[in-house]
Amino acid sequence: MRKPHQIWALISPEMHKKLKKYAVENHLASTRAKMIMYILYNFHPDQLLEDYTFQSKVGRMVNIKVSDAELEYIKSLAQRYNVTISRLLRNMVYTYFHIMEKEEQKA
Repeated sequence: MRKPHQIWALISPEMHKKLKKYAVENHLASTRAKMIMYILYNFHPDQLLEDYTFQSKVGRMVNIKVSDAELEYIKSLAQRYNVTISRLLRNMVYTYFHIMEKEEQKA
C-alpha cells in the first residue's frame, strides 16, 4: 500500500479556532485536517477571498494526509484558482467562514 501524501498549510490562528469550533458544533470530524477536506469537497465558491489577516510568523500549521486521488483533486483546485496548495487551503477556509458569517447575519 502506498504511503499517503502530506500537505502542509499555514492558517491564521482565528481560522484555526473556527475550524475546530464549527466541526464540534456541527458534529463533523473534529480534526482540523478533516474539516478542511470537508470544505474542499463540499464548498465550491466562484472565487476565493484572500485572508489578509494571515501572517506567517503567527500562522498555525495544519498537516493533512491525502491519497493520490485527493492530492490530484487538490492540485486541480489550486490550478483552477491559480494559487499554491497552501494558499488554496488557507483561502478556502477563510472564504468558507466569511460566507457562513454573512449568511448568519442575513438570518
